[in-house]
Amino acid sequence: MRMNGRHSGLAQAQRPTSGIAASVRRVRGALLWTVFAGALAVFVGCAVSLALDWRANRTIDDLRAGTEVPVAPTAAPPLLEARAAFLLTRDRIDEAQPLLDQAALRADDAIRVRMLYNMANARLRAAIRQIEQGHFDKAIPLVALAKAEYRSALRLQPGYWDAKHNLDAAMRLVRDLPRAEGEEGTEPEQSPAKLWTDLPGVPKGLP
Repeated sequence: MRMNGRHSGLAQAQRPTSGIAASVRRVRGALLWTVFAGALAVFVGCAVSLALDWRANRTIDDLRAGTEVPVAPTAAPPLLEARAAFLLTRDRIDEAQPLLDQAALRADDAIRVRMLYNMANARLRAAIRQIEQGHFDKAIPLVALAKAEYRSALRLQPGYWDAKHNLDAAMRLVRDLPRAEGEEGTEPEQSPAKLWTDLPGVPKGLP
């Protein structure tokens, strides 16, 4: 009977231990499911990110190849830059301006510098066309905006030599306008066509 009593006591002492083990197993199972769900969420997030990156790169490649691809103003800065470059090489300045405005809010300095430089070049091209047609009143504000954008680019990247060169050219262009317009028999120091071909980063020849 004593032996039976001892066995009975041992059996009763083991019951709490079995309950703790079961609780541990439940907690462990819950933790494993939490880890699995977290890993799955990370995997799905990475897959979505890769898909978006692939799509963005495809859009950029299409724009560089000359394909008309719309880009929302809320798009990532590299897409804004590619779309703006596409528009500006076709002198669609008004369409590119909202993209430049968005880049000023969200893009890093390198992208902003390139977009400002491209926009300034496009304005300078447009100004030169106006000068060649004798529309000096339309050329002057375009040159003023181009100078402001070159200066903005230089504030972000002071060593940008092409922007410095083109800013100097824009300043000489405006300086020469009154002489070309108001003094008979006096030629400007440098003709617009010659100035155009000397500008770094500007396509050579008239569009």
